[in-house]
Amino acid sequence: MALDTLARIALLLTQWRHTAEIHADPALHSGLTREPDRDLGPAPRPCHL
Repeated sequence: MALDTLARIALLLTQWRHTAEIHADPALHSGLTREPDRDLGPAPRPCHL
């Protein structure tokens, strides 16, 4: 396997772990999935890399 492939797998596993942490913590999950209390204004324009 190329190192680039291993880096992508490592990133995927890290993201998966963080997702599992959110689902395992009810307070964290609630805070991240609730509707905002107010209008947060317009979204900034995306940056093109």
